[in-house]
This record gives sequence, C-alpha cells and structure tokens, in this order.
Amino acid sequence: MTTIEEHKKIVKEFLDDINEKIKANLLEERQKIIGFASSEASVNLFAILLHKKNFIEPSFSINHRYFASLKIAENKFNFNIPKKQRILSLLINQESYRNKLCYGKEKKAEIVNSAIKNLFELKNLIESELEKR
Repeated sequence: MTTIEEHKKIVKEFLDDINEKIKANLLEERQKIIGFASSEASVNLFAILLHKKNFIEPSFSINHRYFASLKIAENKFNFNIPKKQRILSLLINQESYRNKLCYGKEKKAEIVNSAIKNLFELKNLIESELEKR
C-alpha cells in the first residue's frame, strides 16, 4: 500500500531525475530513463489526485498499462473526476511515449521533449485540480 506521501516522494525523485537530465543536456542519451521516469511520475501524480479526492482506496495500485488505450482507462476509472477526459488523454499519451522511448531504436530529441512537456502539462493540471475544494 502506497501512501500519498510515498507517491509524492516518488514523483519528486522522478522529476528531479528528469530535470538533471535536462540540465546536463542528456535527453537523447538517457531517453529510456526519461521515458520510464516520466511515465511513472505521471501514474503517481494521478494516484495522488485519486487518493486525495477519495476515488480509490489506499490499497488500490495504478499500473501504467491501464493507459494503453482510452477504452482500458475508462473501464478502470469509471467514476467522474474533474477534467477526466483531458487527464486520461495525457496519461494515454505518456504511456505511448514510454513505449516509444523505452523500446526499440533511439528516438529523436523531439519525442523526448514531447514526453517531458506532456508530463509537465499533466502535473500542472493535476496540481490545479488538487488546489480546488
């Protein structure tokens, strides 16, 4: 069982790692790590939102594979959350970036940057929803 505090710690570790890669100009060289880190950070951000809004039990574990498609995501998360369609769309995009970056040949920096941009858009959206009462 992962607590909200543990999810926050995980997100911070992954974001710190991504930011280190950005500052060191290692996006292409470390794209598999960035693909994994951005995906895991996204899933943990979503878990924080769902836990804080009491949509899931503390024992509920979110798997990145739940975002392989909209159909799977909607079946797993069939409750009404604010900005649900946009959040799910960003999570599905992030899973796609994970697959592109973590498997197969090295990709261009543009795809790595898109994965990072997608993560931070999701982060900002979730944080704004968490600020609302």
